[in-house]
Amino acid sequence: MSDGSRMHGIAALVKTHDAELRAALETSRSGLFRDPAGECFVKSNVPLGNKYADEVIGIFADVADLDFFYKIYLDGTS
Repeated sequence: MSDGSRMHGIAALVKTHDAELRAALETSRSGLFRDPAGECFVKSNVPLGNKYADEVIGIFADVADLDFFYKIYLDGTS
């Protein structure tokens, strides 16, 4: 799988949690994580530079950052 198609798949996964991410991003840096059982969840108040027990799918500073991520990896179809 090429890096471009891999990132497109990640962006598509993030997009499935868009509403919850946008709500969390209104107050703090937030991200999408995956636990060892494979369940994805949104976590808010995510500090920079930490290690996490769960897999990090993506961390975003604000809604504009999330929109820019979509623009790059979903070809502007957000």
